[in-house]
Amino acid sequence: MKTDVWVEPPVDEEEPPARFNRRRLIRWAVVLTLGILAVLAIWQEPLYALKY
Repeated sequence: MKTDVWVEPPVDEEEPPARFNRRRLIRWAVVLTLGILAVLAIWQEPLYALKY
């Protein structure tokens, strides 16, 4: 007897599936923010080693 039956949720044929759901959008925003902050941190004093 099989009890683990998967039932497909109904899909509205008129609406295309969303390309970016909320979780993916938040993930991209966090990744971009951290990347920008990392670049700004590296660019604070890029020539400090040449002063000595």
